[in-house]
Amino acid sequence: MPDKDLTIERSLADFKKAYRNKRKLIERQKEDFRFALGNQWDAEKAQKLREKGIEPVTDNRIAPNIFLLTGLERQNRSEFKAFPEGEEDSIKAEVASHLFKHAIKISEYGYESSDQFKDGVTCGESHLELYLDYTYNILNGKPCWRKLDCDQVFPGPHKKYDFSDAPHLYKLTLDLSKDDLIGLFPEMDKEIEKASGGKIDFNAFTADGTHLQKKDYPKEGGESSEEEEEECFDLIERYYKKWSTRYYVGDRQTGQIQEAEDKDKATEFVANYQNEIAMEQEAFALAQQQAAILGETGGMVPPSPAPRDPKRFFVFNRNVPEIWYFAHTPGVKKPLADEQAWFYPKWKSYPIVPYFARFSTAPITGDDKHLLVQGIVHGLKGSQKKHNSAETLMLMHLNGSANSGWISEEDSWVDPKKVEHYGATPSVNLEYKVGKPEPKRIFPMALSQGHQILSQETAEAIKAQSGINADLLSVQEGGQASGRAIALRQKQGVVMVQEPFDNKSRTTKIAGKFLLSQLGEIYDTETAKKVLGEAFLTKNFPPPLMMDESGQLDPNTGLPAQVPMPSPKTGQPMTYDEEMAELAIAEVLSGDLGQYDMAVGESVASDTMRMANSEEVKEFAQLYPGLIPPDLLIEESQMQQSTKKSILGRIKQAQAAAANQPPVAA
Repeated sequence: MPDKDLTIERSLADFKKAYRNKRKLIERQKEDFRFALGNQWDAEKAQKLREKGIEPVTDNRIAPNIFLLTGLERQNRSEFKAFPEGEEDSIKAEVASHLFKHAIKISEYGYESSDQFKDGVTCGESHLELYLDYTYNILNGKPCWRKLDCDQVFPGPHKKYDFSDAPHLYKLTLDLSKDDLIGLFPEMDKEIEKASGGKIDFNAFTADGTHLQKKDYPKEGGESSEEEEEECFDLIERYYKKWSTRYYVGDRQTGQIQEAEDKDKATEFVANYQNEIAMEQEAFALAQQQAAILGETGGMVPPSPAPRDPKRFFVFNRNVPEIWYFAHTPGVKKPLADEQAWFYPKWKSYPIVPYFARFSTAPITGDDKHLLVQGIVHGLKGSQKKHNSAETLMLMHLNGSANSGWISEEDSWVDPKKVEHYGATPSVNLEYKVGKPEPKRIFPMALSQGHQILSQETAEAIKAQSGINADLLSVQEGGQASGRAIALRQKQGVVMVQEPFDNKSRTTKIAGKFLLSQLGEIYDTETAKKVLGEAFLTKNFPPPLMMDESGQLDPNTGLPAQVPMPSPKTGQPMTYDEEMAELAIAEVLSGDLGQYDMAVGESVASDTMRMANSEEVKEFAQLYPGLIPPDLLIEESQMQQSTKKSILGRIKQAQAAAANQPPVAA
């Protein structure tokens, strides 16, 4: 249904529905986090054990599995890279990849992405949001990634991984101060200043009104921070699809489609094209008439114009969804914002990039719908509880049987209190009365084998259920293995947990496409050239040459020497072709390349993977001598860039010297 007249009431109704649909999942996800952090006992059961003098044992076997997966992700971390769709797009892809790399560095995407992965494999879901910070530069925004928790994002009904089929997507931020809210919406400062009661009434959403943990925790002594909460606001932000009619001009000759400003502009373009053809034909007919009149006096018949199809261009329209942004908070009667999203039309989806460790579209509804999204913790909780219970029972048995006591006749001990207090102490000397039978120690029963076996079995079950196996742990029987063999074993072992890593790759590609579309908001031509560097520009855009006016000859060719043309901006000789470089950069910054000219993928970012790639290149060089050039081996090595540059320079000097040497006489 088109969102033409969105109101706060309607938006709040949609938010309530989205919240209720996800509430069960959020409750389970919070329990998953508690389990991963070691809070694994039911509070009532733990209290009963403590009342009996028994401290519940928590042997957390889930956390190491999470640490292993997050460690693998960090060791094999990748970054964005643009891959050309055609050979002619390779330079533009290189430009985009360099800008990607710089944008990743200044936005710290790698750290936020790893935090997203950790939360995702724990509870099943986490999100990243891209926004641009114009605090220090009003022209070029600084890219920033923000990790959003699972209880902040509420999508509308959807089946696709990236929310692209959801009619709307909500982001909830709790407990914003009045100053923070004014900072986000300065044009609404008067309405916000007058507002009161900016908190959401979750009692109206559900029967018990439970929700997330708020920012303002109770103070020591049980005092609540009511004063601070009075000035806090809950912000509801909605991204939604607003349908509108768009007009396009189609080109039957090239197959390209260009969006027009409106219907009049589209029809005007087609009419102008047809008028040009008509004018050409009229001019040609007139020229033919004049040539016929002057035929006997030397009149020449002009060449006929190239044939052009008057029906080449055509106008059509489509209803397309625009992405709009709507924000509101309780206590403010007007919407804080209702406008086209800042990233549209270069990015035609939502600005929140999800990560799901395990995501299913099975037709499950009702209370079990939360099972469609899972991390690794949910399936391990049963085995972890059994393991903790078995460990606790073993400890109870051990503590109860360690001091089993003594068997003695009544009134046998000289000092009964000493026996009571120190009877189990090592090397204690105890005395019994003369004439009384000698007391006998009660020896403890053997430790319960059943509990021990149950504890071991549940520990192994946790490993098996999580997909952690010997290959993934790089366990090598019969001695040590090489680093490459260990890497291969890990690659085989990761099959059991391949889905979370595949989904991570999917998330990275979505984030990369989003960032590619917004490069024009982050860089302009001049800042992009600074990021690329003069060496890159000189290599990929060699300067145009002109003949040296001094008339000197090139010693290598014997032809007139050529020198770089002067720059039209500075008058100095160009080190690179400025016009071609700026044209290529402008195409990348336009934000349209992701649709036609290049695809976004991943490239190696971690030292571990770079080292593995370097080893593979060395092996190829040994298998096929002479086919791998030395400069490629050096580029793939792990040496510092300055060292690589120095070695490559010497190789080039040696090659140049060898090329100029005279042939050796036989």
